[in-house]
Amino acid sequence: MIRFQRIAQTVSLAIFLTLLYFAAHPFMEGLKVDLLLRLDPIVAIGTSIAAREFHYYLLPGIIVIASGLLLGRLFCGHICPMGTTLDLAQHMIGRASKPSAKASSFEATSGYRAWKYLFLAAIIAGAVGGVSLIHLGSPLSLITRFYGIVIYPITMLLGELGLKWLMPSAAEQIFPELAYSEFPQKIFSTNAFVAVVFALIIALAYRQPRFWCRNLCPGGALIGLFSCRPAFRRTVADSCSKCGRCIRECPTSAIRENACQTMHSECIVCLRCKEICPESAISFSRGQESFSGPALPELNRREVLYGLGSGLVTAGLFRTGIHQPRPQGKERPFVDEALIRPPGAVPESEFLTRCIRCGECMKACPTNTLQPIWLKAGLEGIFSPVMTPRVGACAVNCNVCGKVCPTGAIRDIPLVEKKHAKVGTAWIVRQNCLVWEQDKKCLVCDEVCPYSAVSFKPVAGLKNAAPFVVANKCIGCGWCETRCPVEGAAAIRVNIIGEIRLSAGSYVEKSQEYGFIFKTRDKIHDGLAPDTFDSGEVSQPQTEYPDSVSETNSGIPPGFIPK
Repeated sequence: MIRFQRIAQTVSLAIFLTLLYFAAHPFMEGLKVDLLLRLDPIVAIGTSIAAREFHYYLLPGIIVIASGLLLGRLFCGHICPMGTTLDLAQHMIGRASKPSAKASSFEATSGYRAWKYLFLAAIIAGAVGGVSLIHLGSPLSLITRFYGIVIYPITMLLGELGLKWLMPSAAEQIFPELAYSEFPQKIFSTNAFVAVVFALIIALAYRQPRFWCRNLCPGGALIGLFSCRPAFRRTVADSCSKCGRCIRECPTSAIRENACQTMHSECIVCLRCKEICPESAISFSRGQESFSGPALPELNRREVLYGLGSGLVTAGLFRTGIHQPRPQGKERPFVDEALIRPPGAVPESEFLTRCIRCGECMKACPTNTLQPIWLKAGLEGIFSPVMTPRVGACAVNCNVCGKVCPTGAIRDIPLVEKKHAKVGTAWIVRQNCLVWEQDKKCLVCDEVCPYSAVSFKPVAGLKNAAPFVVANKCIGCGWCETRCPVEGAAAIRVNIIGEIRLSAGSYVEKSQEYGFIFKTRDKIHDGLAPDTFDSGEVSQPQTEYPDSVSETNSGIPPGFIPK
């Protein structure tokens, strides 16, 4: 007989993976692909405190926390895809040993229980200090990152290899349509590091079942605070023979040496003890216990202060780092020129408090331009998404990143607004350019620019017309950098000059206020990449160029014009 918990876990994981799969372009309107992410209690509480405001889309996480009063940590045992993944891994790798009942009891395994509460205290203290540490411990963020940037690209790679293996025979004999099939390939930065972290979590589970859930998960700790005396809880009848079987089988060792006593804040309501009890003495219902001991693992005051202090100190270090943005509305003192956030990203300081680094936007991006970063935005920005134009450009007719973001770090804006959400400006690196440096004919950047922001004009000393960037037409999409034929670093690159970051309001109105003119060409190939206008003939260089850059001694950097 299949256990109810396994059915619930299978359905929940299937829903999670299905929603993650559909977090893609073209986006299915009305589908809440970030539903399970919004159920994460750490995301709900941490984001609200760090951002200093509460949004309705975080309400599901609050409901999950409150559910602890009624059902205990049912979410951890039946719904959380992190717990399900660990159970699945445990089933495949087994466990180091199966200790006796006494060695499996709560008392014998409580050495590291307090860690998750200290981790929770650090995250909350960091949020109070205005710094989000959610991505370090949120179970839903971690598991989404794992499946999105580790498992998904590997799956696509295996699918592509399998397709190539099947195609020679199947394409002609069984499924001729396979000849036209392909698996979109994705590559990601930091994917090996994320894989190693999860390998370590699984290795810990080999030593002790659900090591993460019982000792480290701050989400479980938060629900546990509300699960000390749930309305429906484990009760044991007088017919219990004290055989100890339930103690040995409990995946989180929530049962004490006296099998009639339960640490409800640690119980994930898996129902395993009820199913294996030979006397059927265990039930989960409303009832009274004969035991009224401590409801939480022992925490001394010094440990709690360590947890709170570490969060506050971390917040202080982050906020005094050179990459830390100043408060919203003020100029940033220092920022990497290549820190190009997705279109619709809110101002940097707000973005860092809202982004939970789940990787959903990166997985959804059809051109693979969104990548997790290391220290480009300082320690506070680790794993956050940036555009990487050399890998891929921002698709003109795509706004999926804002639609899948669970916390509003990237605004869900319509396409008409997205086409005015300037993320940066391209500039010419003359020493790399085939025209400027070698006087060779090359028109690629103009041919692929969907906004006609590259203009060619005659330059003294060159036989071929040279490229310039019309800054008030460039939105920073990166198609020019992506398609630049120069090996290595591109001859035309995008930086953050002129970016528009709004917490609210219209990008169309703001771009007009700044004097930007964003108008796409009539033809946009397949809705993602711009039409290269390659008709087999040599393209003629454009001779039009704004008067403001017609003089070489204007004092303005090459390729830019005043607003």
